[in-house]
Amino acid sequence: MYLGKERSEPHNFVPFKPLISHLPPECFIQNPSTSFPISLNSTAFSGFGEILRENNISAPTPPSASAMARGILTWTLALGALLFAFTAIYLGSAFDIGIPFAAVSAPVVIDSARYIRYIGSRLDGVEHFQNIFYAEDSTGRNRFAPPVPLQHPQGSIIDASQPGAWCPQGTGDILPFTSRVTNISENCLSLRISRPHGTRPDAKLPVVVWIHGGGHALGSAYDVLYEPDGLVKQAAEDGQPLIFVAINYRLGFFGFATSKAMRDAKHTNAGLRDQRAALEWVRDNIETFGGDSKRVTAIGQSVGANDISFQLLAFGGTQDAPFQRAVLMSGGPGMNHNSDPAHLVEENTAAIARQVGCVKGEDTQSIDTLECLRQAPVDILTNLSVAASRAAHPPFGEAFFYPTVDGDFFPDRPSKLLRDGKFAKGVPVIDSWVTNDGAWYPPPTVSSDEGVLASVVSWIPGLSASTKAKLLRLYPLEDFEYMVRPEYDGPISPQYYRAAQITRDFWFTCPALGFAWHYARNGGADISQIRLYEHNVTRYTPVFEKMGVPMWRVAHLSDIPYVLNTHRLGGGADNSAAQLKLAKIISRSIMKFVTSTSLVGDSHGGIEAWPPAFENVTKAELLEADFPSTLTLALFGGHDLSIPVTINKDYGSQTDALEASRAIGREKVFERCGFINSQKVVDEAGW
Repeated sequence: MYLGKERSEPHNFVPFKPLISHLPPECFIQNPSTSFPISLNSTAFSGFGEILRENNISAPTPPSASAMARGILTWTLALGALLFAFTAIYLGSAFDIGIPFAAVSAPVVIDSARYIRYIGSRLDGVEHFQNIFYAEDSTGRNRFAPPVPLQHPQGSIIDASQPGAWCPQGTGDILPFTSRVTNISENCLSLRISRPHGTRPDAKLPVVVWIHGGGHALGSAYDVLYEPDGLVKQAAEDGQPLIFVAINYRLGFFGFATSKAMRDAKHTNAGLRDQRAALEWVRDNIETFGGDSKRVTAIGQSVGANDISFQLLAFGGTQDAPFQRAVLMSGGPGMNHNSDPAHLVEENTAAIARQVGCVKGEDTQSIDTLECLRQAPVDILTNLSVAASRAAHPPFGEAFFYPTVDGDFFPDRPSKLLRDGKFAKGVPVIDSWVTNDGAWYPPPTVSSDEGVLASVVSWIPGLSASTKAKLLRLYPLEDFEYMVRPEYDGPISPQYYRAAQITRDFWFTCPALGFAWHYARNGGADISQIRLYEHNVTRYTPVFEKMGVPMWRVAHLSDIPYVLNTHRLGGGADNSAAQLKLAKIISRSIMKFVTSTSLVGDSHGGIEAWPPAFENVTKAELLEADFPSTLTLALFGGHDLSIPVTINKDYGSQTDALEASRAIGREKVFERCGFINSQKVVDEAGW
């Protein structure tokens, strides 16, 4: 395992101490509109010897007259070059002026209030600023603790031209279309920013903040899967430019370990606190990059979506959300099972503490154990925790360390906070799921009722016998026999598809529906501001075939390259013209939510109409019902993309999209999610 070198300062931090930065103020002629020097006052160099001494540069031996003449010429040329370089950087970045020799120059963003310069990179019309630290190194005393905001000294130059380290996790390959994990470090609390080339400091562009998934076990803002170039370029071409931000946050043991000592110190749920600190950094700094801090949309996928809902529920709604809109892709608070009581994560934390030798006697909850864990080598803790996670939940190790109720970030169970209306309000929401979201969780060998239940209980051990029996009745085997394709998938039983559907509904569909419904009925947003979609198309089919898992079909992650309008999806994925056209349509539809005030009547090639999810629900039902009787959603994929689908409890259709309605009707979301979201099952699932 490779671990990035630990440093007390972020590795891209460069104190701005070249000679030019130490010249006295009278050496500069200031531009009235900025603090950045644009020329040098050649009459004010009397203090130059002091500058040399301060920078440990030896003063030269007094030169001869001829040497002085050559020296004057040299200094004149040098200062001229320096002046040209700074003028090129300043004018090129501020006014997008083409400077000779600067056609491929790095973009520079200037924080004139703090005299900080960010030097990025540019590729094909998109400017990237990477590895910008929003918090201090999380080693030592900062391990497990809330993030400490990083304050760069005035005059700093930030090298933002290269990707940063990933937070500690397992190294190696994940999936064929994702990045290989090689560079990990605790000094990972950074973010990346991408924007259209030529963005002015006063552009006030809407901002997308991407929160990656990965089961709180893996992932990074720098994964190639989250490449934003297609999204940023298309939005600019459509006349709706935006800025894309993606954030790193602590994962696994380092992000979600818990114990009594940690709860007492409020050093819990560090990964969620990291996300909030990053969002607050965006709020405070994005205008320097041309963004609008009052038009921020948080978009999260999988646990990233789950965590966006958690940011709304954070602190019982006593604090405003650090964003103005939210898109939840395959997620909601109901996917975070076993969060209360927190004994599962607490036991997993204690097991690692024992293995590393941090437990004296039997007390795994003490301050001494916590202090020992803070001093333990990061590589040992990483290897032990990743091995334990992946042994429990192969192959990726999700749901082993995850958010838990701590009495601080979560003053109560997320489900109770949601049902009591204790959350940040006034945030329009899109929530969603993918047709086969649960496909890769059960083993493909599942072939019996017992196997189905075992695959579910391995993730949610608190389900009662009566709940398990009712699940089998709600998901009868005959509902899945049509999915069997022995000539294509091999000897796969319909029981496998049954298990996959139960898993999908428990983790993704029902949490999305439950969150949207209770957020609406408890005043989170007006019902006109809440929308749903199901994603039913994938570009991974050839990849899954090569992997030997064609039965995954439209699996989890399938929506990502469509929302991000990815053109160069790797691993042998489908980059055909038809798929790229569909990606453009879907991306435009989601980005309209980001950049405008309405989702209806798209003029840039997205879906033409997208009605609110609960527009047909009566006021009485909104006030009294625990689950709605009718839903309207967009279906992304196939020939019915542009037609909204409305279904109700009797699966009747209120649209001409009969095929789409039948497909969604087969999912029986009212009956199944009505049960999974019931108070009885929520209590058993522990969220």
